[in-house]
Amino acid sequence: MHAYSTRPLILNGFMATGKSTVGRLVAARRGVPFVDLDLELEQRAGLSIPEWFATHGEAHFRALETQVLTELLSEGGARVIAVGGGALLRRETRLLALDRAVVITLSADLQTLLGRAAADPTQRPLFRGGPDAIARLLETRLVAYAEAHAQLDVSQDSPAAVAEAADAIWTRDPIGVAAGLESYSVEIGNELLATRLSAELVGASAALMITDTNVDPLYGAVVRRAMQVAGHTPTTFRLTPGEEHKNPGTLAQIWEGCLAAGLDRKSRLVGLGGGVTTDVTGFAAATWMRGISWYSCPTTLLGMVDASVGGKTAVDLPGAKNCVGAFWQPTAVFCDISMLRSEPDRGFRSALAEVVKTALIGDAPLFELLEREAGRVGERDSEMSLELVRRCIAVKARVVSEDARESGIRASLNLGHTIGHALEAHGGYGALTHGEAVSLGLVAAMRVGVRLGHTPLELEARVTRLLSALGLPTDLSTQPLASAAGLLANDKKRGGAHVQFVLATEPGQIRFQKLALDQLQQITSTLA
Repeated sequence: MHAYSTRPLILNGFMATGKSTVGRLVAARRGVPFVDLDLELEQRAGLSIPEWFATHGEAHFRALETQVLTELLSEGGARVIAVGGGALLRRETRLLALDRAVVITLSADLQTLLGRAAADPTQRPLFRGGPDAIARLLETRLVAYAEAHAQLDVSQDSPAAVAEAADAIWTRDPIGVAAGLESYSVEIGNELLATRLSAELVGASAALMITDTNVDPLYGAVVRRAMQVAGHTPTTFRLTPGEEHKNPGTLAQIWEGCLAAGLDRKSRLVGLGGGVTTDVTGFAAATWMRGISWYSCPTTLLGMVDASVGGKTAVDLPGAKNCVGAFWQPTAVFCDISMLRSEPDRGFRSALAEVVKTALIGDAPLFELLEREAGRVGERDSEMSLELVRRCIAVKARVVSEDARESGIRASLNLGHTIGHALEAHGGYGALTHGEAVSLGLVAAMRVGVRLGHTPLELEARVTRLLSALGLPTDLSTQPLASAAGLLANDKKRGGAHVQFVLATEPGQIRFQKLALDQLQQITSTLA
């Protein structure tokens, strides 16, 4: 795990939550600079904030506030920044802050806020409307404050205790996924479950772990100990491994397990395993009691770089992958890199196709890193694995934060998946692993792009060469393309007689192309 984050820490929250006091304490603990954004603005403007509000109005103030904060984030480096209560109201600014800093929201109940503000009402212009106005203002800011890496209630704890908690979160350097009131963080490191899961489960009425018969002997005991520490009876539901078991029948068995364990709406599910396990756990959580909280604990590279972020939960039907499901965000995600050591070689290498895809859609330097270090990647070098997981999750978090329901840019995550899913489904989800299917799908997508004039021949060659160097399949001549093309009609991205196809134009850059289904089927049949 990172000893210290090199990103800034931003303390956000309503007025009178103690952001400046706590910020100075955290900065002193670390020996790093502290910036009070309000004071910085007053110095630049030559006016106090109340004077600025009275002279120029709030809108003008917010524009300057955004400009200065953007400058500070562009500079980077470890520092603590306390921002005004409205600094991250614009979602564009908020997403930038989540990407470039660790954002913690400090909150307090209304009575605590009013009591603190009463000490100096002249310095808090927005408090002049009285309790009802403040309550309404807090309501309008709920989402802006929820979209953070963490929230800390300061109503009861001392500033020193809050500073200690904030410092611990900053040290863990989580990646934030902005999903409105269901926002959450992904933590990446070594031996995470033993140290973090039990604290998350405190307060739940009950907990049920869902894992599979391969993973349970390896890591199930860690989760059961966490359950015990949190005061729960360790209860486990074991799945049969394999994509072919990610189906409605398995989901029904989990519901029966939830019933037998007495899970209610305040209970928690813990998904421990690969993408199949976390997908089905999330869907079970979305549907049990009309939705309960769940924790994602991926143990495979695919589960970490792909399934861990975005809240897309689903099961398969014959011939149609992930076609029955729901968006249901986890409460938190813990990616324990140490668990990758025990993953079978085929599974680890297969997942590298998703890493390549992620680099192609949003991280050109990652693509170049994979080309340079293919050997170290395949050897599961610990530092390299952590770097890959972290960078992939950062890209995916950025994408899904902008597009939670796959109505726009999120569709870029499907690069290589349209034809890849068809090949995977044609093989009954057993002939190819998901990653192997994606690898072949990426080669196919490159060739489609070349034919349409959007993908350079050089990029097709680089992608094929990289996938091969990582030990992934690239030979489309061995695949039943003509037969699999018939399954393209089952693609989730199909709209009527057309499919929204994702093409790569250069590393880190993609474009969407609306293709007639029959045209795509014809092209697919002749790609070998």
